[in-house]
Amino acid sequence: MNVLTYGEIMDGGVSVFHCVAREDEGNFSLTFSGVVRIDNPYRYLSALLQDLREILPKREIQRSVLDFTELEFCNSNGFYVIMDIVELVYLLLPGPVLVRRLQEDDWQQETLPILLNLDEESIAARTTFEDVREF
Repeated sequence: MNVLTYGEIMDGGVSVFHCVAREDEGNFSLTFSGVVRIDNPYRYLSALLQDLREILPKREIQRSVLDFTELEFCNSNGFYVIMDIVELVYLLLPGPVLVRRLQEDDWQQETLPILLNLDEESIAARTTFEDVREF
C-alpha cells in the first residue's frame, strides 16, 4: 500500500501516536496507533487534516478501513481530533467503511459508535465493524 500522508504526536522527543493514511488499488486504510494524552493534539495533526482534505477527493476509492486496533489510549482532546479525521473520510470518500476495533476494549466498543456518529443514518448504513481479539 502507498502511504498518502501521516500525522504524528511527539512527547518528550518520542513518537507516542501516529495516524497513517494508505491507498492501494481503490482501497483506503487509515490506522491509529499509540496514545493521545496531550492537551492540543491539533497542533500536531493539523497538517494531516489538511492533507486529507486535499488528497482524498482526488483518489478513486471504493472501500475504506479505519483501524483502531493499535490505539492504546485517547483522552477527550484526542477524541475530537480523531472525530474530525474520521468525519473527513465519510465526507470525502464514497463506499463502505470497515471499522476494526478491539473486541475486549470497552472504550472502543462503547465510544467508537459515538465518535463515528452512527446516529446519522447515512453513516450507519455504510459502516460495519470487525471486532479483533487482542493476543
